Formats: sequence, structure tokens, C-alpha cells
Amino acid sequence: MDSTTKSVPRRSKRPSNLNSQKIHRTPITSLIPKENEKINKNISTTLQNSRRMLVKQESSMNPYNKFEYPMIPYQMSLKFEDLMANPENLKPAACNPLLMTPTKNCFQYPMEPPISPEGDVQSAVIEVDRFVGTGERRRKLYYAVKTRVENAIKQHKVFLIRGDLPMLVRALEARGWLQKYESVKTRMLPYAGVMNLNSKSLGDIIQGDGSLNEKALVFALLRNTPPDFIWDCRNNFDEWDSSLEHNVLLNRFERSSIYTSKLGLARILEEAHWFHEENISSLHFPRSYNPAREANEFIEDFRRTAAVGLLKWFVIKNQEGLDTTEEKPTIPVSRLEFAVKICESYLADIEHENIDEMAMLENTEDEWNIFLEDYSNVIHKGFVISNTEEEAPAKLEKLYLLGSEILKKLKEFDPEYELNGLRNIWILKPSNLCCGTGISISHCIKDIYRQVDCKPKDYFSIQKYIERPLLIEETKFDIRLWYLVTSTLPLTIWLFEEALLRFSSKPYSVSTYHEAIHLCNTAIQQKYDYEKRRRRKRGNTDEIQESIRDQGWDCKMLNEYLKTRGFSGEPYYHIIYPKMSEAIVLTMLAAQEHMDRRRCSFELYGADFMVLDDLSVWLIEINTNPRMHPPSSRITQRLYNNVLESLVKVVMDSPLNSSSDTGGFQLVYKQSSLNFIPYLGPDLFVFGKRTVGREKEDENVNNSQTNICTAWRKPSRAWTAPIKSHNKN
Repeated sequence: MDSTTKSVPRRSKRPSNLNSQKIHRTPITSLIPKENEKINKNISTTLQNSRRMLVKQESSMNPYNKFEYPMIPYQMSLKFEDLMANPENLKPAACNPLLMTPTKNCFQYPMEPPISPEGDVQSAVIEVDRFVGTGERRRKLYYAVKTRVENAIKQHKVFLIRGDLPMLVRALEARGWLQKYESVKTRMLPYAGVMNLNSKSLGDIIQGDGSLNEKALVFALLRNTPPDFIWDCRNNFDEWDSSLEHNVLLNRFERSSIYTSKLGLARILEEAHWFHEENISSLHFPRSYNPAREANEFIEDFRRTAAVGLLKWFVIKNQEGLDTTEEKPTIPVSRLEFAVKICESYLADIEHENIDEMAMLENTEDEWNIFLEDYSNVIHKGFVISNTEEEAPAKLEKLYLLGSEILKKLKEFDPEYELNGLRNIWILKPSNLCCGTGISISHCIKDIYRQVDCKPKDYFSIQKYIERPLLIEETKFDIRLWYLVTSTLPLTIWLFEEALLRFSSKPYSVSTYHEAIHLCNTAIQQKYDYEKRRRRKRGNTDEIQESIRDQGWDCKMLNEYLKTRGFSGEPYYHIIYPKMSEAIVLTMLAAQEHMDRRRCSFELYGADFMVLDDLSVWLIEINTNPRMHPPSSRITQRLYNNVLESLVKVVMDSPLNSSSDTGGFQLVYKQSSLNFIPYLGPDLFVFGKRTVGREKEDENVNNSQTNICTAWRKPSRAWTAPIKSHNKN
């Protein structure tokens, strides 16, 4: 063998029956037609370099980068500046073992494992033809993507979404917008900070099969371009990037937690009565407290509600004709007399009859503790009133008549009379959390403060629980209604026409406080849907019961159900929906002074309501960044998509064409703009003659220049007068 000729080592061990055969190794370049000389040279170079091994090397400095291959440098170190300029400027590396396509100046591309000299010649030619087509397709895709990016930048149609909202992406892309992608490393940084990062993301621009990664290419081309529209889905949206341009659309208002947190909403609605206007803005909101800072007010309310609850129980038992003196554990009649005194004092306070009194009825802590214990025994443990005391029947009859009169007046004056119920149940919520996280329900004040004391101040908000809500098939539900605020001055509110009914998964009961019964949050109820699915997969179908959540209830079905309950007309559309609209308008009017005045901001909110048996509507809370993905049912999938599609119509289409379609959103309130005259300070003038401390001059002397003010003389006007000219006609 010639010394200049070197044999290529075999890639794998041959079968034993071929070891003795003589193999003629013909150079592979001689089998390829001569007109493909450039390809021959490239293949020869590839074969000579095929002995070199690719060593996988991990990057310890950057955990987000993929494994790097020193033999394929362009696949991991492709410069974005080169891409932005021209893909034809890329040059092959000196150690690059990749085949070059016949297409001149095309992209580099990765290759399958090198073909050994023992391989089939035809397979090598097929590989070359395949890469020729791949390079051409890649070339066309690059220029198509680059043209699309340039048009989006020129038209200011680049959007950024921090979250997962496929429907919003589709709606924007249908209007010619282009999405800007973020890497994991930049997703939590301020919006302008992404521009300054010199890092790769979203994998390699050139994929393993030789095609382009379109998302990575868009990421590279838009790396230095700020977005024109930003949607941030994060719940912990705290920072406000001061470098954000004023003309960038943003789906948030600054400091929205002031009126969307539980404590903030309760504080704002304390003065909501000033914004009440008939048929425009009205509100029912369960009373709420900060248990850490308003402990005295909450304890007083808790005790008074217990007294009213005991009196209600006693009157109801007598009206039903039930014996309240059964052979059960008893409490003395004095506890009922104590409750009557408390209710009388409360009623006098409401009617302002005790305005001249220095203090309300005072009771010791021991008296209250004894009363609350006996009240809990009656309501929650089945105790009754004792009639074995002296003159007990006469006292009970007198207390019944007096209690009935007191409750009749309380029902007239107290707007939360029906809401209170009998059991004095309160719901404890973390002020800044969502999805039902950390919520607990209790009727024991000691248990409540045991939880409050374990957390810092301003962590919890405590709210009176609605004990007698409207039920559908003995199941509790609430109503989620979406609304959109597109301007804070003048205040502009859009209300979505269809609401979402959220049901609990178990029948309603106040004997237990399980979250599956009392919390209608989708995140809570999904846990029990998953449990049902797991039992079904195991084949245990005996315990599976179809709940009302599986029946697909919507607003139309609720309206028909209320008709069967005896309500006339269209109860949902004529009573419930208008009241929800008025509550939202009043809430936003009360919060307007705290809202951001940024012109290019808007925000989508989710308001949660509950309905009582008399169809009174009660606002529970306002949620910023409401859940819009993923859907939990067919109903939510339809509503989520409709809300986002309609939102884009309002935000994008309506400003350009006032008569355009707004989808499911309706304009329910737009504040009238007033022409304010700015206050520029006092407009005060003093005219007269100045006095001097000298002898009186002769009257015949010409003194016409006494009050002349020029630039070279001291003005004769008062210092408080603004210096400006006045023309007299």
C-alpha cells in the first residue's frame, strides 16, 4: 500500500464470515460525476474529518444553555448580528465537518453521523440532494420571517405576553401583530431590560434536521425591539417599569391592589355611599374588617350578631310551633334577656335614639364569654331554653312578643339582616392571595384569632359569611362577571354580556365547613373533579355521582330556573345583571382617585357576586388578572375565548372605528368630561396712589407721573398681584 494512502478505520465490527474476504476500497470521490467537483471536495473533506470524535461538553456557567459541541460551532454560537444583516455572510469554520450544499452561500446546517468509506455511494448522493432542498426551504423561510418582522416593527405591531393565553395570541396575530418571545432568564425582568441582554434562548436557530427554528429566529430578530403591546399575567405584578414608554399598551393599572385586595376593597367601600345614584350605581357588600387593626370593632360586631342570632332562633322556633323546652341540655332564660337588651341597644343606635348618651350599654368580659358560650351551645350543639325556672313560661311569652317586634324593626333598618343568618359564621381570607388559597370559615372567635395571631398585620381580611345564599339543586354557586376599564379619566367601563356560574361540588350545608361545599373557586373545585376522575380510571364507579357542575349551567338556564321559583319576567336579565352592573360602576367610582392615569393602560377584572333568595345581589370581591386559561370545562373554554376576542376588539378596533363590533362587551358607563379651569394663583389687583413721607406739594404742580409703572421704575402695585398686562377696551 502506498505510504501516502491511509485506510479509514471501520465504524463497527463486521460479521465473522466477511473477515476473510478481500475488500477493494475505491475512493468515493471517483464514483461521483465530475461535474460535481465542488461537492466532491466537500465530501472528501468530510471523509477525512470523519475520524474526529464529537465530545459532548456541558456548560457549567449557564444552566439554561444546551450541550455544546465544539465540532459544530455555528449551531451554538450563531451571532444574531449576522442574522439581522444577511444569512449569506456566514462563512464555514475551518474545522467544520459539515457538507456544503450546491446552493451558493446558504446557511450552515448540521449533518447526520459521517458516512464511512464502507457506506453506500448512493446514500451519500441522496444525503446531498436532501440537504440541497433543506437549504433552499430554510433560505425562503428566513426571508419570509425577516420580512414579517420588519413589517411588524414598521407598523408598531409587536406584542409581548408573559403568560399562556393562546386565544389572545391568535386574536392579535389575526390583526397582523407579531409576538415577541422571552427566554426563561428574562421573563421576570423589567420590560426594557430584555433589550440589553446578549443571551440565546428558545433552543438553536438551526434545528437537528437542518430546518430553521422560527420562534428562535423571531426572538433573535426582535431582541433589540421593545414591544408595543404588553400583557402580563403574573399574579405578583409589583414592579412598575419607569422606562416603559408612554405609548405602549399595557394591560395593567399601577397600584390596582389598592382597590382589588380584600382589605383595600373594604376600605374604599366604607365611603361608597357618596357615589350612590339610583339606577346607575348602587352596591351591597358584606361588612369586612381588618382583624389585626380593627379588633375592637370586629369583636363588637361579632357579639352583637350572636345576640341577634339567638333572638332569631327563639322567635323562629316559636313560630314553627316547636317545643323549645325539650329534654335536652338547657341554658337559662337570662341569656335570652341579655340578647334582648343588646338588640334594643343596637336598634336605638341605628335610629339615633341614644345620641345624647355618653356610652352604650357596657357589659363585662365575663358576661360576654358566658353568653357566647351558651349561644354556641344552642345554635351549634342543640341546647334549648330552660322552663324550669320560676315564672319561666310567662317570661318566654313576653320575650317572644318583644323579640318579634325588635326583629321586625331590625329587618327594616339593617340592610344585612337577611345575610346574617343565625349561626354567626365568618370567613377569613388572605388579603392578597387568590384561587381560594388560605381561606377558612369559623363561628368561634378564639379560632379566628388563633389564625390571625400567626400572621403579620394586614395579612387577613375577615368578612361576614352569607349563610343563606340562593341554591340551585341544593348547591351553592357564585357568579363571575368580567368587566374592562379602558380609561380612568374619564372613567370608562365595559361589561361582558355573559357571566360564568361557578358551583361547588357538594350539597350545601352549614354543619360542616369543608371547602368543597363553601368555596366555589375553580381552582378549589378542580381538586375534587380530579379525584372523581382517578376513581373512574380505577374502575370504581359506584361512588361517582354526577354533580351540577357536570350539567353545563349558564345564565339562560339560571333565568329559566328562577322562573320556576315564581319570579316573573326575566329575573336574571332584568334584576340580577343590572344590579351587578350598578355595583361595578359604584366600586370603580369609589376607587377612581386611587387609579392610575396612564393613557395607554387598560385592565380586565373579574367581579364575584352572590345572590340571596330575594334576588338581592352582593359583591364579594374584585379580582385583577382573572383566570383566563386553561379552561376547566366546555363552558369556561367558550367564555374565556369570547372574553379575550371581545377584549381585543374593544382595545384595538374600537379606538380606530367607533362603530366597530365590540363582541360581548357593552359600554355601561362613561364619565362625562368637564372643562376644568386651572387654578393659577390669586388674581388680585390693588389700585391707588402711593403715599410718601414728605411735605405736601403744591396743587398747581403737575404730578401726572405719580402712578406710572415702567421697566425702570418700581411698580406701584401690591406684591401679591401677578405682573401681566390688561387691555382696556
